[in-house]
Amino acid sequence: MKKIVPDPPRFKMLNNPFFSLHNDLPTPDALAHSSELLRGVVETIDEHCRHCAGEPGLNMLSNAAHAAETARALVEHVMRRATVEEGAPQ
Repeated sequence: MKKIVPDPPRFKMLNNPFFSLHNDLPTPDALAHSSELLRGVVETIDEHCRHCAGEPGLNMLSNAAHAAETARALVEHVMRRATVEEGAPQ
């Protein structure tokens, strides 16, 4: 008897990461990039919430937006402190 539906393709684990971090990436650059990534997350969630106003489940996205905004504020705080500490006489 022939199968009507073929077997699904076998799942292969990818050993190649989607991105990699360089060990020599300076901390201020990493923090700045993290801040920009978080800004993009916040803006994307905010745009989606405005576009889908009134739909169920938006409170969860609002919570995610709040968490991303808080994380971005923390990253920017660390960046400011690092800048101040660099300028302080030793």
